[in-house]
Amino acid sequence: MSKDWDSERPSFDAHLCGRNAERLYLASCYFAGVMLALVAVEFFVAALWSTELVLFQTASALYFCGLAWLCRKARIATWPTPALPLLFGVGAIATGLLLSLNLGARFGATPAYATTVFVACLAPLWPRRSLLSMLLPLHCVYLATVFAAPYDVIFKTVMTMGGTVALPLGIVAAVLAFRSERQAFEDMAAIRALLHERRDMVAMVAHDLQSPLAGIRALLRTMRGRSEAEARNLAEIARTCSDMYGAVARLVEAHRSAGRERLELAAVQVDTVFRDAKVKAANVAAEKGITIIAETRPLAVSAEPLLLSAMIDNLLANAIKFSPTGSVVRLTAEPREREVRLCVVDNGPGIATAEVPLLFNKFARLRTVPTAGEPTTGLGLYIVRTLAERMGAGVGFAPNADNGSVFFIDLPRAR
Repeated sequence: MSKDWDSERPSFDAHLCGRNAERLYLASCYFAGVMLALVAVEFFVAALWSTELVLFQTASALYFCGLAWLCRKARIATWPTPALPLLFGVGAIATGLLLSLNLGARFGATPAYATTVFVACLAPLWPRRSLLSMLLPLHCVYLATVFAAPYDVIFKTVMTMGGTVALPLGIVAAVLAFRSERQAFEDMAAIRALLHERRDMVAMVAHDLQSPLAGIRALLRTMRGRSEAEARNLAEIARTCSDMYGAVARLVEAHRSAGRERLELAAVQVDTVFRDAKVKAANVAAEKGITIIAETRPLAVSAEPLLLSAMIDNLLANAIKFSPTGSVVRLTAEPREREVRLCVVDNGPGIATAEVPLLFNKFARLRTVPTAGEPTTGLGLYIVRTLAERMGAGVGFAPNADNGSVFFIDLPRAR
């Protein structure tokens, strides 16, 4: 397993911080709403009114509004893992304890403390040690206030039993929730590791296939058929081998491009890139009688030269593949205020509106098929998108006014 998955604990801690921020944002908003609702009820019901209680509930609502605001801040990702649960748990249980004492003196034993214990245990995802370090001291304070108050034995027994029974139940529920979350995280990590392993295996196989396919292509170039039929068969074998080699090369390139950081960019002349792409695609285009017209304009873009060439090559190969025999494919450059749009324009069947969102996805298969039955892997546009993201460029599609498609790359002008 790779080093990314060996460092499981820091990854799980980061996951836990994010999950607690999500959960406690909702719980804090809910808690603040409950406090404000209680204030509204007490305002309309004179028997429940207590200035001290209203002030306390308002302060509690403000505390949880502030906690909800904190949960939305990006900097909490750098906080210790137990920080948010402790802030919420202490606030919730302190609220329940003070409510219980205030209401108990007026109406008798209440479930306010036991209820907030459950909320404090279940709203966050608690590491067990942090949970115990929060619950046990606060519960001792609760018991001390119950026994120190001038209540009768029955009242003290009910309050003690209610609060104490809630404690182990809340702990058990919190431990189970934490274990379930950890197991789900580990299962997802294992699935991702398997997907990475499968991707690496596919890349290795594809890479190993390149050499024998290149050898077969070279050998076929030296062979000549004894008859016209044999010559056609050899030509078909050579074309199929070339298509296989291209598919394998695109698969390897897709794997190499995934997950890399952005590169150092340089000034690249657009007409040079177009000229090189036209030369490389000339043989394939000639087989279908397709003419490639490349604009020559004195424009320069900020890009990585090899990657930009690979992007244009892929778009041009796609245009040839989906263009009818005898048509024209154009390479154009449109200068804009701060960028240059490089376009590959064809006169093929175009893309259905419903399928446009699928473009540039990995292994995307559309209803449009190559005009000469060429194989397609669905990787060409994905590679273009991946390379563009690495260079901070944009890619897109637009329908061609004269039927067909326009695939473009937006690159910043070279300084």
